[in-house]
Parts: sequence; structure tokens; C-alpha cells
Amino acid sequence: MTRRIGVVLILSLLASVPPTQAEAGAFTVSRFFPQTGFFLRNQDGVNFLAEFNRLGKVEALGYPTSRPFEKGGFAHQALQRAILQWRPELGRAVLANVMDELYYLGKDDWLLDRGVPRHFTGDDGSRGDFESAKAMRLSWLTDPAISQAYYDNPDPLNFYGLPSSRPESFGPFITQRFQRGVLQLWVEAVLGMPRPGAVVGALAGELAKEAGLVPELATQQETVLGGASAEVLLPVPAFMQQRALSCESSAAAMIAAYFRVPLTERQIIAELPWDPNPHKGFRGNIDGWFGGINDYGVYAEPIADVLTNHGLKADVYYDFSLDMLKSALSEGKLVISWITAGTAWSTPVTVQIGGEPVVLVPYEHAVAVKGYDAVGVSVNDPGTGGSARYSNEAFLRASGYFGGMAVVVSAG
Repeated sequence: MTRRIGVVLILSLLASVPPTQAEAGAFTVSRFFPQTGFFLRNQDGVNFLAEFNRLGKVEALGYPTSRPFEKGGFAHQALQRAILQWRPELGRAVLANVMDELYYLGKDDWLLDRGVPRHFTGDDGSRGDFESAKAMRLSWLTDPAISQAYYDNPDPLNFYGLPSSRPESFGPFITQRFQRGVLQLWVEAVLGMPRPGAVVGALAGELAKEAGLVPELATQQETVLGGASAEVLLPVPAFMQQRALSCESSAAAMIAAYFRVPLTERQIIAELPWDPNPHKGFRGNIDGWFGGINDYGVYAEPIADVLTNHGLKADVYYDFSLDMLKSALSEGKLVISWITAGTAWSTPVTVQIGGEPVVLVPYEHAVAVKGYDAVGVSVNDPGTGGSARYSNEAFLRASGYFGGMAVVVSAG
């Protein structure tokens, strides 16, 4: 029997959404995701951003699709593929049993129209014994491709939960339901959908949101930046960097001085971690030669952490547009942007560091952005200790090498 597959697109949308060039580090206080208009934060002991990174980032969970919300005495936040639930007794987040919750809400017929099998309600033969139930449910992983995708996750029981259905055919794909998610094996070619043989995770978090599991107030996109003035130029003090590769720390010190926070370049360097991955710490020798990718620098996340630790509000952004930059400066905020020195042309290189792809850019540099007008951007350049102006086109090209990476800083 052929069932109508309804909103198949919502189940496979994530396969067509490319991740950003770089992902946030584990200890960053906050990160905004312009793809969906929401923040993930580590705030008040609820570390959703750190847990998002630990559980596999965008590739595993998708982008955030809600603000944090309270439900059943626990803090939650929706993502495209799941809902995070903060468990204070564990000191970490778990994935909520969203597919089980949808069953208890009587949504199985609704899910069936969306290509998701009904929740199994018969006798599984376990007689209430968990280990027997676990063995029986795992024996339902009869499709080799879906089984492989399930076990490819480093912690499948905690990520997907146990199977709550057997594999079931829905025209061009086969679907199996789990406590916390859905896996879908494509067996026919459909324009715009995953190729035959691909196994993708359904957007269980989006389904939960559509079914009403997420409060409406939490689904309102976060207001990040307002309107922009015609032109802005803020009186930011300019310093020359003290070390060969300390431009990021110098730019951060300029911004701290503007907000009258006593934080020097030397202090910032001392508080930075050191790591081959610049998203986690300073890469290489800070007194090394400029322009290479071995002795290199540090990216937005560790710089934001240091500024936050000194009482400033520092948010990490990617895909930071010119309109967003103008709005931030119009509101009296300052921006640290990663560009190439003098907006020079460069060729980014992607390397594997600790099993993760990281983009490195020859002639990496960071500047404190202090103003703009209709045709260009004004910065303080740590390399010269003075001001510089770049055309909008050159600035956006140089920033684009780094995926539009920036830190927006305001008074705490």
C-alpha cells in the first residue's frame, strides 16, 4: 500500500542545509545562529551551547529553533533534530523523548502522514524487564543501512533511544522510529531529496514544535540587533600589538578600554588557552612568523570567553553581515572581526584537527571595528596601532574567508 508522504521535505530538509565553515568551541558563553535566528548559551548553570557541541553540533542536531523554555521542571531548548533537556543532577543535557511524547499526545496518525511509523503498542515479550525489552527492541534493527547509521553514533541509546517501531516503507524511503528521533533510508531518486542509499535523521525537533510541544513564546526569534544609523564612528582607543601574532588580544584590549574595563593585551594573552584548534585556543607560537597557518592565532570563541570573564557581554557570530555590523555599532556595541591583513586576497585551507575540519586562512588577522559609512568600514588595526578604512566589498570578502566570524561586545 502506498501512503501519502505529506511533508517529506521537513524530514529531509537538513540534508540540504550546509553547516557553517566553523563551529563554536565548547566553553563559549553564547553563539547566535543567523540561519534560524536563535542563540545557544551557557548561562546560569544551564550549558546548552556546550552540550550542543558535545553531542555533535549542527551535523547531528541541526540549528536551534527556539529559545530556552521550562517544561516539567526542567529547562529545554528545541533544535531541528531534537530537543535538549537540561538535567541539573547530571550536570549535562539529555535529548528529550520527543517521539514518545508525540505518541502520548495522540499524534501517531498525524505522524503517519509525514512518513513516520506508529509507535509500537503491543506486547514486546519483555514482561517489564528493561534488559529484555532492550534486547527485543534492538532486534527490530533489521534494515542493514538503518542499523549501521544507528550504531555509527558513539552513544546510540542516549542519542536515539530504543526503537519504537520496525522499519516501514513509505514510497521512496523506509523509516524507523525511535524514542528520541527517526531515521530515514532513501531507496528511490526524488528531485531535491537525499540520494538512494542515504540514511538521514528526520527533523524530530521541528515535528515536535509543529505539534505544539514547544511553547509559542519560545518560538519567537530573538531580537539581536536593531536598525542602523546612516553612519557611525566611535572613539575607540588604538593600540599596536605587542607580539608578532597577538592581533586578536590587542583588538580585544582596545574594546575593553573603550568600555572602561581594565584588561590589557598581556592579561588577555595570559588567560587564553593554547590549542592546535584556534576555535579552542591560540594555535602555534605567538612570536612566530606572520602569514602562515602553523604559527597562527586564535578565533572568536576563546577571545569572547576572556571578555565575558571580565564582565563584558561578548557574543560569537558567524555569517555576520554588513547590516548586522552596522546595527551593532549603531547601538554602541563594538565588533572584533576576523579578516586577512589589509583585506589581502587569500586561499583558505581546511585541515583536520582532533577529528574536526577547521578552516585556516593565510594572513589571518583581527581588527576592532569602530565605524562605517555608506561606502566602507573603519577599524583600529593592531598591526599598525592606527586606523584603517576598507571598502564594503573588500571587508566582506576578507571576512568571508572566516565564515563571517565576529565577536559583538557590549557593556555587561
